[in-house]
Amino acid sequence: MKANLLTIFAFFFTIAVFGQNNKLNDSLRNAVDQKVSSFIKQKKVPGMAIAMFDEGRISLKKGYGFSNLKVGEPITSTTGFNIGSISKLFTAFGVMKLVEDGKIDLDEPIDVYLTRWKLPSSGYDTSKVTIRHLLSHTAGISVHGYPGFINKDALPSLEASLNGKNGPARNDEKVEIILEPQTKFKYSGGGYTILQLIIEEVTKKSFETFMAETIFNPLKMDNSSFDVDKTMLEKSAVPYDENMQELPFEYFTSKAAAGLQTTLEDFVLFVNDILHNHSIVSEKTLEHMLTPTLKSKGVYGLGFRVLKFGPMEFKGHAGSNTGWQSGFFLDFTTKSGLIMMTNGDKGDAVLKNTLKTWATLKYRK
Repeated sequence: MKANLLTIFAFFFTIAVFGQNNKLNDSLRNAVDQKVSSFIKQKKVPGMAIAMFDEGRISLKKGYGFSNLKVGEPITSTTGFNIGSISKLFTAFGVMKLVEDGKIDLDEPIDVYLTRWKLPSSGYDTSKVTIRHLLSHTAGISVHGYPGFINKDALPSLEASLNGKNGPARNDEKVEIILEPQTKFKYSGGGYTILQLIIEEVTKKSFETFMAETIFNPLKMDNSSFDVDKTMLEKSAVPYDENMQELPFEYFTSKAAAGLQTTLEDFVLFVNDILHNHSIVSEKTLEHMLTPTLKSKGVYGLGFRVLKFGPMEFKGHAGSNTGWQSGFFLDFTTKSGLIMMTNGDKGDAVLKNTLKTWATLKYRK
């Protein structure tokens, strides 16, 4: 669960200028279409699904390579992928829906909403840990990322996970305050696990049910869920390591931080809503989420990673779990950007090369 696509932007988006036309959009689509197949072969990544937005419209939506090498099953726009930390962005929308509905307050201490678990005692002021600061990774909370579990039945409870019971690799790494809250940016999957618990406490529903009722069902994202069942697995790509060897599918207790399974078709429905319809949260709330916070020094809003290059800003998120790499980045000024999902450990290199191709054409001098 890593956000590891930042450095590529610093180079390629310095070439940015505004102004595109239909001819450029055609060149952009054709160039990306031609390059992706070679990228996945070069980097030994089984497959990739990609959608490209230009001026708010889909100009490319396609699968490349294979979801399952053993049987030769091709990637399509309906193939399932785990999207790692992009899960946090969807979680943030669920939280902000509760804010809009008046069920939680961004600036209340989180202890107001918690009964099943509390932050461990420390020398820090727990009242400064608020929902706003969990969303923006400025609450000083531990645990960068989480391991997955091969056996779904072995998943620890949410409370046990918060207390550090996350399997041999991460045992005793509990969620706690390790920096003075509201002082600096520190990426924390642990903070989003707390948000998962808050959603359950406030709504009296499971996190998976709330997210389905609030986001997936209204948008008709019928193949997206934080609860991966047998039916979803049958439609999912297989994850692969850097040598293109098959990996087992992993499950997560910290679903809010890393556990979303979705398809390109469904992800496009979500992006269309935040670009055009604003049915999940209002346009005003979206603008609030997109605004970088001062305490993060401009790198993070409320669920959105913020990348600044000259006069332009790109907002979205990256995601990484074992066997999966994904990225979602939009220029909200021009409503242009990419959704990319891969089923290989080396998918990050494919994402970077695809972004390079897109950026050098979209924002060339």
